[in-house]
Order: sequence, then structure tokens, then C-alpha cells
Amino acid sequence: MIAAAAPLRIPLGGGLTDLRAYAERFGGVTISSTIGQSAFVTVLPPLGERFEVHVAGGFETAGRLDELRNDLVREALRAAGMQDSPVRLAVWVDVAGESGLGTSGAITVAVLHALAVYRGEPASPERLAETAAHIEVEVLRGASGYHDPHVCARGGLLRLDYQGAQVGARRLSLTPETRRAFADSLLLFASGRQARTKPSLDLLSAQFESALPVLHEIKAVALELEAALEAGDLGRAASCIGEKQRLKMRLPGHFSDAFVEDVVARVEATGAAAQIPGGKISGYVLVCCLEGQHEAVRATLSQLREVPLRLSERGTRALRV
Repeated sequence: MIAAAAPLRIPLGGGLTDLRAYAERFGGVTISSTIGQSAFVTVLPPLGERFEVHVAGGFETAGRLDELRNDLVREALRAAGMQDSPVRLAVWVDVAGESGLGTSGAITVAVLHALAVYRGEPASPERLAETAAHIEVEVLRGASGYHDPHVCARGGLLRLDYQGAQVGARRLSLTPETRRAFADSLLLFASGRQARTKPSLDLLSAQFESALPVLHEIKAVALELEAALEAGDLGRAASCIGEKQRLKMRLPGHFSDAFVEDVVARVEATGAAAQIPGGKISGYVLVCCLEGQHEAVRATLSQLREVPLRLSERGTRALRV
């Protein structure tokens, strides 16, 4: 059996500038980190001549690859050259799907990594990320941007630069004290909401030209966030995280509603900054608190479930069991 895992991620700045339409014309920048929660994949040889796929409590079997309904698994198998090589494959994720925490990117990376080990082929994080991003952006026609596979495959607190599909990565240089303080400043809450990303991004794409000024601002705030973190200025970093949310709420797409406006306002009233991760209204609320604000945030968001949050340096990994 092959077992693989890829971490989920929290976006901090620059999200949506990794979309193909923006990255190809202007170059995008994101600041984000992988976290302790992950997507897990196992691959076993087939029992017969059929593909068997277990994902999120569902099960399907097919004699031909094209008959598989799960887009990510089907296209990962195709990219791995396994159209005529049935396997038994299962996926588990530490959070619900459509969470806004990069589940599709992590799943695609982990499936590709598991299949590479199954076939005895090399699998660098960079190559896995490129293939996974190609599946999500090109094959599945913009179900995501380039960001998620690249941070999930590499792991860590990263600045990613996008020139179309060409992605460069740099680990942020924080002192150990700043890294600990920043990690301690973050809280994560589950709202229980679920929404697909693609419909939101389709709306953004339909009004893309009018959205450009806001997207340019989002990129500028990401660069300011990078500078603040590397300077150890967590107050300015929190401000940047909150500003990214305020800018996103001005964009066309499914980025704001009464719930989002209420949560952001209540968090800001405590002096902290809130961000709703992902390219839609996701199922999580990320909060950056300065010293002394944590309990006030927990009180004002008491109707939401707090989720343990740990920043992680680990990227994708796989082994033969």
C-alpha cells in the first residue's frame, strides 16, 4: 500500500492574484502557510479490472477511467499515465470539502504523489505542484488558481510569485521569536458553511477588467504583509490581513454577505483582524490577534467552533507501507 499526505493551507495575502487571467498579464504574489491539517491518500493494487475510488464517504467503481465522476482523482490518474491501470484509491481530509483551506489542491498533490510512488517514479514537490496546478487551472477550466498546489506541495510560510503557470517560491525570513509570536496570534473558527469555488471565480472572471484595480491593491498589500512579517511588525501584519479581506469584499463574486459583514465587523471591534479564506465565502474564519485580544475574539465568535491551528513546515510526503 502507498500512503501520501499533503497539508492544507491558510492564505494570508495576495489571494486571487494567482488566478490565470491576472498572473499571465500582471504577475501575482501570495503570502500563505501550510497548517497541521492535511489530505491523506492511500493507493492499493486492484482486486480485478476496475478502478475503485473512496472520497469523503462516497464510493464509486468504474471499468474505464473516463467513467469516474471525481474530477480531481480522474484527472490525476490520467496525468500519471494510468488510464489503463486500475487501482483502489481512497482520500480522507481533516476538514470538510469546499472549506476554503485548499482541500482540492492538497488532494490533487497527495494523489499525484501516491501514484508516483506506486509507479516507482521520482516526485519532486515542484513537479507535483506544476502537474496539480495544470489539472485545476487548465484541465478543469479554472476551478482554482495556481496557489494551492504550490504551497501544499512545498510546505511552510511562503511567498509565491506567479508569471502565468511559472511559479517561484521563497520562504519568509522570520526570527524564531517573530515566528512563534505570529503563530500564537492566529485563531481559526469553523462556520459550518460550504460553497463551491468555481461559481464565485466565474463571476469574478466575467467582470475581470473592472476588478483589476482591487486586484492590484491586493497584490500591493501582500508585499506589505511580507515586509511587516520579516520586520517583526505584527501590528502591521494584522492590518494587512484585515485589509485583504476588506478588499476581497469589494470584488464581484461570492465573497461577502450579511454573515461575512457581521463577523468581520465584530472581530474588528475587538481590535483584531479577520479573513474568510478562499475564493468564495468559505467554511472558516481566520483571525489575527494582537496580545490581549484572543479572549475577546473567542467571546465575540462564541457561536462558531474554534479549530486548533498549527503552522507547519511540512509539504507533501509519501511512503510505501
